[in-house]
Amino acid sequence: MFFKSTRLTAYTVYLLLSGISSFALYMIFTINMVYQVEIVKLNPLQLVLVGTMLEVVVFLCQIPTGVIADVYSRRLSVVIGTILMGVGFLLEGLVPRFDTILLAQVLWGVGVTFTDGAQQAWIADEVGEENAGKAFMRSAQVGQLASLLSVPVSISLAIIRLNVPIVAGGGVLLVLGLLLPFFMSERNFQPTPRRNAIRGRLWAN
Repeated sequence: MFFKSTRLTAYTVYLLLSGISSFALYMIFTINMVYQVEIVKLNPLQLVLVGTMLEVVVFLCQIPTGVIADVYSRRLSVVIGTILMGVGFLLEGLVPRFDTILLAQVLWGVGVTFTDGAQQAWIADEVGEENAGKAFMRSAQVGQLASLLSVPVSISLAIIRLNVPIVAGGGVLLVLGLLLPFFMSERNFQPTPRRNAIRGRLWAN
């Protein structure tokens, strides 16, 4: 472990992580496209390039980031991914330029691949496979509720200025990523040998 954890249970941390990250992401997504068109003035081709950049980054990084989670630490992978997503959205909201948004997609895409699967694998390790199904179901419910609550908040903040929900959501993700090491335990992680992890990821993809 690279930080000493507090006594919050892994189940509680997982639900908080699901709820807070869903709230922040949907607060951003609600207004993100409008921001890119109205403030950054992206044309249709640039919008396509932004989406393509994200897809390419996710495709290229899925295996290497997954190997990091399997070999070194699920928790480390989730922390890195959450921080990268927060930084990416902060950059997009604070610097309304096409090239900056492309860079933000790189950060966001890498961050997504770090967290994708690592959160679920982490909670399954911590609570056991027999309890993981309940955790997944409750997490989905919490995420849905948080996403619904985020929409009016995003619209209210956008009235101030269109970039405010993006900056606020990015800030929430960044703070969440920085705080996670103090609350997120990792007691049952069993590292996978690097060669086996790479083979497993290649086979899965």
